[in-house]
Amino acid sequence: MHKNIWVWVFCALWFSADGLAQFSGNNLSEYQYGGLPTDASSFSAFYNRLVTNYKHKSFKASGSLEVFQSPRNGSSYVNLSQLSLRYKQKTFDIRVGNFYETIGRGTLLRSFEIPGAVLEDLSYRSRHYFNRDIQGAIAKFRFQNFETKLIYGKPLNYVFPPTQHRNQRRADEISVIYSAFHKKQQTLGFAFMNHKNASKSTQYFMTTLSGSISPSLTYYTEVSKNISDFDVSDFSNRASFAAYAGLSYTYKSLGLSVEYKNYKNFLIGSGINEPPALVKEHSYSVLNRSTHVLQPANENGYQLEAFYSFPDFSTITLNYTKAINDFNTKTVFEEYFVEYDFTFASKHDVKIFADYAKDPFKLEDNRISTGINTVLKATKTHAYTIDYEFQSFERLAETYLNHVMVLGYNPIPKLIGSVVAEWSTDSFLVEEGTRFWAGINMRYQVNRKNSLQLFIGERRGGPACNAGVCYEVLDFKGVELRFSSRF
Repeated sequence: MHKNIWVWVFCALWFSADGLAQFSGNNLSEYQYGGLPTDASSFSAFYNRLVTNYKHKSFKASGSLEVFQSPRNGSSYVNLSQLSLRYKQKTFDIRVGNFYETIGRGTLLRSFEIPGAVLEDLSYRSRHYFNRDIQGAIAKFRFQNFETKLIYGKPLNYVFPPTQHRNQRRADEISVIYSAFHKKQQTLGFAFMNHKNASKSTQYFMTTLSGSISPSLTYYTEVSKNISDFDVSDFSNRASFAAYAGLSYTYKSLGLSVEYKNYKNFLIGSGINEPPALVKEHSYSVLNRSTHVLQPANENGYQLEAFYSFPDFSTITLNYTKAINDFNTKTVFEEYFVEYDFTFASKHDVKIFADYAKDPFKLEDNRISTGINTVLKATKTHAYTIDYEFQSFERLAETYLNHVMVLGYNPIPKLIGSVVAEWSTDSFLVEEGTRFWAGINMRYQVNRKNSLQLFIGERRGGPACNAGVCYEVLDFKGVELRFSSRF
């Protein structure tokens, strides 16, 4: 009954548009014929997500409809996944329904949407949009140097697809109050959160202090604690807390940053918080796939990064990451990364990288990664892309190799095509010898608001990270056609 009321409200707003109203939205459609390489046979599957927005003066209504159709039993659904109503003025902002909100840097609460990402879990084999929203209500108030927000709702657990019951997908319930004071480029913030699930109710406290020390130097600190089960001053190994600090310095062409983390027993509920990982997020396939995944239950460490832009507009970036975990056995992840990008002949772009890491969690020692990314412009209207990435590592005294090769061609401004080939000797993927993946990607920009993407072949899966969130991508073999549009 509750959902039906929301449907009627949304439809009434939709059809009551006048000259002052504004409609907008987007649609993502994806058709697949194929499946995992281990599937007994190929099959057709269709996913669609429609988002509509209606705006009239200070009001805005939004809705999202997801559809998935597959011959697999129990995987298909039609789901009105999001509905919201918003009223916004200069000093206050009220939203009811589904919304996104993050407190501080996410040590207590982080919601997000990864645009264009569609998840499929090996257990359910049902595809759904990759996001973590909150279903409830939020009110914000801002006046001069003071701001506060009140939040009540149930965050989404994106592990479970819409085929599962709401009580499983939204098992966490939160009530939050956050206030901040701004004075002379400094901000002091406080938050109190009550978290409740089927097992217990827990209170958390957070404080932040951030600002500018000088025009070139900025800082940010955030500390969150479980104050139900531990004293507010208890920062021992048995306590539950998260501490993060960052310092950034920029001067002309030079940039420096240092970040520190210390997380103990701080996984809240089903994982509604996402503390800063302090691990560099890479665009390169071999590095993104082998990244270190944060363990909020027990992790401390730091990250250092520096970049310098030379007078010829080339740039060098250096990064060092260290993460220490102690689950009865101490493990240390370390990564050294360097990247240099430049332009030659006034039109060709090149990026070169090298990376060295030790990752005990994956049993990978002396992991060496390197590669080159080139965009060669033949004319003003078309270009060639040549990428090659290489990785070697040791596991239990054996050496394994990963390779990625991309050959791309951009014949006209609206069309991009590429051939992607990967091969690996990793014992986790192949018992002996080498395993190969090869596929063709094509993207056609129909116009400013519509695009088509086509994939044919076999695509390697594995871990992937985007916007600080890591998830598992399944292997795929077959044909995939995606149509994206905005209106």
